[in-house]
Amino acid sequence: MASPRFLRPRWRGSNELNPSTMVTARHAELSVISSIDDLQPGSNGFLIELLLDAARAATLIDLSPLAGRCQTPEDRLFVETWPGEHYRLLPALAKTLQATSVVEVGTYLGQGTLALALGAEKVITYDIAAWTAFPSTVLLESDFETGIEQRIGDLSDPEYFDSQLDTLMAADLIFVDGPKDGTFERVFGTRLYEAIAGTGKVVIWDDIRLLSMVDIWRKFDVYKLDATSFGHWSGTGLTHSAE
Repeated sequence: MASPRFLRPRWRGSNELNPSTMVTARHAELSVISSIDDLQPGSNGFLIELLLDAARAATLIDLSPLAGRCQTPEDRLFVETWPGEHYRLLPALAKTLQATSVVEVGTYLGQGTLALALGAEKVITYDIAAWTAFPSTVLLESDFETGIEQRIGDLSDPEYFDSQLDTLMAADLIFVDGPKDGTFERVFGTRLYEAIAGTGKVVIWDDIRLLSMVDIWRKFDVYKLDATSFGHWSGTGLTHSAE
């Protein structure tokens, strides 16, 4: 086999990289294959055991009530797909950790919110827009009477972050499904890990294999494990803020 330094991409010379021409798939995104042996820090035993236990627990999660709320066949397919989507893994992780309070960053249509609520008593979900702004939302007014709360604000803003720090510190599990714009996750992640250093908290990051997230994920100075094979096709990452 040729040395990697002599390998050349098949699309060399193209003015634009188009992932849809490289693979046959419903949805394709550009990413980077990066080595794991030099990932610092890498994983630890806690994250490996957590993922194995949660993957087993995910097989027992019933998502039919959530799937029944989806307004399109495509959304229902996303909820019911596992692995490949993370809607079984999210509540399984919460259950495995025996989480009481979970924080979600990025409400959007609410599928992740309701999935997390299957594994924890309380879910506080953040977004910059109210859930009612999205016509295809799966959330109902009655959900906010059963342990779900939405807060509107930008957690990359230092003042708002500080105002919510007590809530973040009280969470047993944090799930980050932000904009993946190359800025929010870097800024929020840096502040978050400074605050929760040494606490043993687990943070789940969505879409870690998107091009905008690969380097951000690698540079988080915390134990981390790529859980994509059991989660979201575009990347699911687990981190553990142990000493």
